[in-house]
Amino acid sequence: MKSEVDIIWRKGDGKIPPEAKYVVDTVRGEMLLKSLELPEDVANEIRYNAGKNSQTISHYISEIVLERLRTA
Repeated sequence: MKSEVDIIWRKGDGKIPPEAKYVVDTVRGEMLLKSLELPEDVANEIRYNAGKNSQTISHYISEIVLERLRTA
């Protein structure tokens, strides 16, 4: 069994590579959805709409919050 690990990026190495950024953004979005404790159908709708609009989950939710604040 191979015990070596390929390091894609380390903090401080400069700009994060696109393949690592995708993973980080996806995990951040999933953690945000988990922390909001939304019903599963609502979380799935957010995932779907974010993907449909080529956005991260975090960016999609941020837009919803900002729009809500503008109308308040």
